[in-house]
Amino acid sequence: MPGIVLQLVSGLASPLIFLPGLVVGWFARRWWQVVLGAIAIAVQSEAEVLLIELPGAKPDWAHEPMVVIAPLAWCAAGYLLRPWYQRTSGLRSGGSIRALPVVAGMVLGAVVVGALALCVGLLYLREGQLEFHTNQFDRAAESEDYEKIFFQYVLPGLLLGQLSGGLIGRVFLRPIASSRR
Repeated sequence: MPGIVLQLVSGLASPLIFLPGLVVGWFARRWWQVVLGAIAIAVQSEAEVLLIELPGAKPDWAHEPMVVIAPLAWCAAGYLLRPWYQRTSGLRSGGSIRALPVVAGMVLGAVVVGALALCVGLLYLREGQLEFHTNQFDRAAESEDYEKIFFQYVLPGLLLGQLSGGLIGRVFLRPIASSRR
């Protein structure tokens, strides 16, 4: 069971899965394109993992169907995000930007995504997978595990959370345009 959870968390947190997943979902016009895109991303991701583990890497066929869940979730999110964005941009006015929603979104996003990144890093450390999931730079090979978690998970998580939270605060709390003409 922990292997399946680790594989799911790893897939959901991997930028090599969620970035292409969101893009494929955004540009997909039909639901079956979302499924095909998720399968293509899963195959690419699994091929990359097998290349990293060379020589002698063999796929674990019992867990292979689980590999599609994370790309499918991100592709579906991108697919649902496009109509939501089009509907919201039509309802909202292009008026002035209020600072409070943006700053509140930045703070909340940094805290939430930073905490999630810390949890992912600690999960990898607990399961003994931290070395596999961190970039191995010269200095990083000598550093302590908690230092790796901070610089490779928490710090980027804080920055990405701050950026995404600010954007979400801007989109959600824009003034609604009046429907009277």
